[in-house]
Parts: sequence; C-alpha cells; structure tokens
Amino acid sequence: MQYGESDQVSRGAPIDLARGAVIRLVLGIISVAIAVACDRTMGTARDSDAAVPSGSFSLPATEAVAETITEPARLVELFAALEETGLRVHHVDHEGEAAMLLVEVDEQHFEPVLVGADGRSRTGVTAVEALTDFGLDVVIGSSFVSELHSLTPVGLLQIEGTVISELQAHGYTRILGIRPAGLGVVPIRAYHRGMFDSAVQAGPGVVEEGRLDISERDLTRPKYYRTFVGLCNGKALLGASQVPMNLHTVGKRLLEYLGETGRTCDEVVNLAGDREVVLALRSADKRRVAFFGHPLTAKAGLLGFRRRPKD
Repeated sequence: MQYGESDQVSRGAPIDLARGAVIRLVLGIISVAIAVACDRTMGTARDSDAAVPSGSFSLPATEAVAETITEPARLVELFAALEETGLRVHHVDHEGEAAMLLVEVDEQHFEPVLVGADGRSRTGVTAVEALTDFGLDVVIGSSFVSELHSLTPVGLLQIEGTVISELQAHGYTRILGIRPAGLGVVPIRAYHRGMFDSAVQAGPGVVEEGRLDISERDLTRPKYYRTFVGLCNGKALLGASQVPMNLHTVGKRLLEYLGETGRTCDEVVNLAGDREVVLALRSADKRRVAFFGHPLTAKAGLLGFRRRPKD
C-alpha cells in the first residue's frame, strides 16, 4: 500500500493525490473501528474469564448451570449443606473476604479415583459425568493440558496402570498418585513407574514437608483461579481459590489457616488454573451438586473420591 501511494505521488497527478487522501482517511476510520471492536472483544473475553461458574443444581444437569455465578460466601454455604460423614467443608478468608473453599476428605471413609481421557478418543470427562457415571462423591480438576488442545495432557497421566501421557522431565514438579494405601505426592525426581496405579503430573508444589515451597517471586506473576490438593494426616484437602490468587498467597494463607485450626498438611500441590479449575460435591442422596468451575466441560483428567464399600 505504501509503495502504491508513493508511486502515485511521483507522477504528480492532482486527482491521484486527492484519491490517496480519501483512501488514507477511509483506512484510518476502518482501523479505528477495528481497534475499538477488538478492544471490546478482548474486554468481553477478560470479563468472561473472571466469572467462574459456581452454585448448585439438581440432577440431571442442564447447560443452564454454566450461567450461574454465586457470591463466594454463599457458595461456601451451598457446599456446607452437602456435608456428610467423612466430608467436611471449610473456607479460608483473605483480606476480610471468603477466598478459598476447602473440602476435607477422610480417606478412611473415601477412596481416591483418577478418571479422564482414554488416550484414543480424547473425549475426556466432565465433573458431572465423574460424579454420576463413575459414582464419585467429590471431584477436583484437572490435569495440565495444552493451551490449544484442552484434552491433550501435558506431563504424566496414568489411569489404572495405562499411561495416557508420558512424564515430562521439566516444568511440573510433583506427581500426585493413587496406590492401595491412598493418595500420595512425590517430586518427579523421586518418581518411578509402578509407584502408583494412577497418577497425574502437577505442580508447582505449594507446600512440601509442611513448609511453604514457593518463593515470593511468584507474587510478580499473574493471579489465577486455582485448584489444589493437600495431604493432611490421612485426609485429603481439596481446595479452590474463589478469587484469582498467586500460589505464594494460596500457600501462605493456607498454612496460616491450618495453624489457626490445629491442622497440618505435609504436601500441597497446585492442580489447575482458570479454565481448568473445577471442584464439585454431590449430596449423599445423589440428587444435588454444589460446584465451582464449569461442571459440564470435559477435562483430560479429574481426581475424585467415592465412599469405600465398607461404609
């Protein structure tokens, strides 16, 4: 375009100069209109990203549940209403507001299960399917995936002995796995094949051996909605940040809360961020679900718990 205009000017034709001015004016108007439209579109996308679906619904679920957004304190109440033996709901405040929703799972009553992509169809599994088709009582997600391919796992994903995705040597630093003794977390350097029946690569670690395991440099990074899993003396702590947070803040505030309530967690590992976050709890009568994150969007992998047969 610039070459054509220069060529017209060099010929010195007045009509061409006028035409060039008109063209530049029109292109300028179009450019402004496109910029405004793009800015509005990007703004809408940001607003959408900031609104995580949350609330409760009666089964069977409909797509309308994804349009529900519940205020954090009220969401805690909806989860707490579904408590039962072996499942307790807690919340952690930060700066005077409800910031983290926690579901404490007693592994004496509930066994961990990993469900997800089968490695062939890449269809994944939704939180609602995990609760209903797999008979789980609570689920949290998800495994790490490619930004462009939301059902393609990044790093290890192994389900009941079948490796769906191989271990990635760099990046995610923890392996969250299931063995007969229950849920376990190990650093990737300590992992070997056969250690777990099912496993997912996650990270970074937030707490290791009871201490904060993430530096203050994390505070310079963007904030995201989070889901995380903690191992706490025979109980699993499934958590979701109800507001965007840095992992350093998540870990620091969580350790403060645990100290305030007389609890300890040896390991806490980051599980997902933003579009992949989901935490859902089904009522004991199997009729109602409380959820945070989209319950009908397929995930590559979901960790869940179901009541042990002896219960």
